[in-house]
This record gives sequence, structure tokens and C-alpha cells, in this order.
Amino acid sequence: MKRTVLARTFCALAAVFSAACTMTDQVPPAVTGPSEFGTSVSVSLSPDILQQDGASQSVVTVTTRGPNGAPLANVSLRAEIRVGGELADFGALSTRSLTTGGDGRATAIYTAPPSPPVSVAPFTIVDIAVTPIGSDFNNSATRSASLRLVPRGIIVVPANLTPVFTFTPTAPTANQTVLFDASQSTSTASNPIAGYMWDFGDGRTASGRTASHQYSTPGTYVARLTITDGIGRSAQTSQSIPVSAGAPPVPLFTISPTAPVINQQINFNAVESTPAPGRRIVSYTWDFGDGGAPATGMQTSRAYARAGTYVVTLTVTDDAGRTASKNGEVSVK
Repeated sequence: MKRTVLARTFCALAAVFSAACTMTDQVPPAVTGPSEFGTSVSVSLSPDILQQDGASQSVVTVTTRGPNGAPLANVSLRAEIRVGGELADFGALSTRSLTTGGDGRATAIYTAPPSPPVSVAPFTIVDIAVTPIGSDFNNSATRSASLRLVPRGIIVVPANLTPVFTFTPTAPTANQTVLFDASQSTSTASNPIAGYMWDFGDGRTASGRTASHQYSTPGTYVARLTITDGIGRSAQTSQSIPVSAGAPPVPLFTISPTAPVINQQINFNAVESTPAPGRRIVSYTWDFGDGGAPATGMQTSRAYARAGTYVVTLTVTDDAGRTASKNGEVSVK
């Protein structure tokens, strides 16, 4: 009995030492890190499932950022359609050449191809690939996003459900109110429009036949209108909304008297300052160039305790947050 136990113990120890002797050195994995230290490009599609009906659309949004994460403007990009990794004209892009705006974004619209006469696949994956255009194509990193095309279902969009909308002004500026109107959308008396849904392209939405919205940052946004009928069928359309920074206000002021002396009250009047069309000036700030506290208001006054020439700066701000400044000199004797 003792011999049997000793034999088993010996065998177990032998197995442990054998396993230890046969272990191989573990090679640590290669150090990995970010593949790019310059421009970062990301691509998204909304929605990412479309009916293959020749009309359904998806918004392609490309975002570019620098090494510090800040948005990059004026980046040129090339967009392509790929199916199975190969370039293909399968559907259509509203544009293949993109340039990012001040928010680091660029957008395009992908329209699904028409339904084939004979169905060859229940689902098809389409990739939208985007490549920055620079000085060395071999070092350009392509980014892509995928969407799925599905056959048209039993419940289809009726031909008489047609979304149409207008927006005014057609060239809005940042923080300007844009009016959206879907009153020209059509249906039939037997199939009336039951709902209107707006997606303004900046993360905000609204409902109703008409809506208003303000874009806080310059750029190009894709606004989408979706209309639905009484049984939940829907149709949609979209348009690009170009939003510019807009013109700043124009500061002007007069000084009276024009040849003041020490300790004399000098009147400063900015009533002739003008805002950009559709805007209004909301604040006036004065720096009198003598190291003293600034003043506010359209009209103000100041007395200088010492002779000299002082540079007066007026800064005006409009209701969109845009500012402009103007300098003037005061000679005090």
C-alpha cells in the first residue's frame, strides 16, 4: 500500500517538473498605438438601414479633428461607394468631393439604388469610404461606414405621399431663425398626411407642418422631413442648409468736444453704430486708454486728469454674439 502511494506521489511530482521544464519564453506583444497623429477622420450614416427602392436616403456625416481633438476646417475629402470591398456605382452620392466647414464636418446624401427585377440577395451591405486628399495618397487613411439595403416590404410608401419643404432665409447665418415649411407636401383625400417630423441635422428635432430653428455654429447641415400617413407608412426628403458666420456689426462713435482740456468732461456717442441686416446691437463697451475702468452704454463720458493723446476703443456686440471694435484718438491739453 505504501509503495503504491509513493509511486503515485513520484509520478505527480515528475509531471509538474516536466511541465515546468517544457514551458517556453513568452514574447510580449508588439506595442500598439494610434495609427494616426495628424488628421482624424470619422464617418457615420443615418439611417444605416435603407429600403432598396431607388428613393430612400441616408445622410453621410464626416468629422475631422486634429491631434488635440479640435475640429479641422477646410479639409478636402473624397467619398466613394464600395460593395464587397470593390468600388461600385451602386446607388448614388450627392457629391464625391467634400470639404469640411468650421465645425470640422462635411455631409453628403446617399440614395439607395432601385430594386432589381430579380432579387439576388435578401440583404446587401454598402460601404461609404472617405479618404482625405493631401500630398501623399499612399499615407492617406480611408475611413468608412456601412449600411444595409433591404428589399421593399409588403407595406410600401404610396406614390401619392410626397414630402416637400422650403426654408427661409435660404442662406442663413449662425443664430438666425430659419423657418421650415412643409405645406407643399401632398397626399390624397383618402390617405391624408397624419404627421410631420423634422431632423435639422445638428441633433435637434421638431414636429408639425411648420417649424423654426437656429443653428449656433456655421457649417452645412442636412435637414430631413419625414411625413407619415394614418397607418404608419412614411416618406422623407432632405436638403442641405448652408449656414455662414454672418457679417459683424459696424462700430462708429463721435467725440465732443474735439479739443478737450484736463478734467473736462468729454462725451462719447456710438449712436451711429450699425448691426448686420436682421441683427441688433446689444452691448457697447468703452476702453478710454488711460488705464481706468471701462464704461458701457451707447453714450458715455470721461474726463482725463493729465494731458496727452489717448486711444479710445469702442467694442460692440450683436444679438448673435458677433463683435467688432473701432479705435479713435483723444488729444487732451
